Amino acid sequence: MALPLIIDTDPGVDDAIAIWLALAAPEIDLLGLSVVFGNGHAAPCAENAIRILDAAGKSHIPVHVGADQPLQRSYARAGWGVHGADGLGGIGLPTASRKPDGTNAVAWMAKLLSKAAPHSITLAPIGPLTNIARLLQDHPTARRGIKEMIVMGGAAAENGGNATPHAEYNFWLDPHAAEIVCASGVPITLVTIETARPVSATPARIARIEAANTTIARAVADLLRAYVHESKADALFDPLVIAYLLQPGFFKKRHGHFRVVAGNNAELGRLIVAPSSDPTAHTLLQAPDPDVIFDFLSDRYRNLP
Repeated sequence: MALPLIIDTDPGVDDAIAIWLALAAPEIDLLGLSVVFGNGHAAPCAENAIRILDAAGKSHIPVHVGADQPLQRSYARAGWGVHGADGLGGIGLPTASRKPDGTNAVAWMAKLLSKAAPHSITLAPIGPLTNIARLLQDHPTARRGIKEMIVMGGAAAENGGNATPHAEYNFWLDPHAAEIVCASGVPITLVTIETARPVSATPARIARIEAANTTIARAVADLLRAYVHESKADALFDPLVIAYLLQPGFFKKRHGHFRVVAGNNAELGRLIVAPSSDPTAHTLLQAPDPDVIFDFLSDRYRNLP
């Protein structure tokens, strides 16, 4: 039976690559996309989510719009930064074929999870955790339907952040939401900056994906060529969440209890990991072999148009 999955996302170049990987996997039943602010505001991120689904011939998959602001901070962003002129690398993906679905993302997830069999649906949040925090706080009965969460966020190393010296971007944008989620008791596996940094898109690795020679594989290659930070290929963050769901053996793990600094100080958004052998502790993924990951992506994208 395919794994029922909800991706909470803020597309985003690496979000697109992650979503296409999930769509390419017969092992995954993608129930829908929940959209949050992050790489851009929620409305244009939702438009990008639909463009991503359209490109893969999966326009029927639901897209629901959630939070456009953090729980306790303010967010404003002009432009898409490293994600290009339109948030999807400016590679020419067509405009969205439709509008997002009408129900608020949090209400949609709550209804789905409340009706699901206990511990049956996996959540893959790859943007700020605002929607997920609201889900857990406002809809406690929905928690029973969650199997686990595979989260992209956090910097576990000292001075390892990319938003500040201490904080990764997703956790920094809404540290209060990240703290709520980490303290919720729901099983969490975390892809951090340290997990992803070695997995960078060198020209040789991009060529391997392009060699799959499908429309989506070529689009991924174009996205990766556009995804440059400080004149270097950026790390492949979000796709590692889906890669772990499909091939957990690619990753070594360590376990610990997570906290996120949510006070008003210079360490806002910092991830604190207390190592633990407690079986209820969360899981922190270590960096995989980059060439193994890129070979895996190349193979899987052959399943899409």
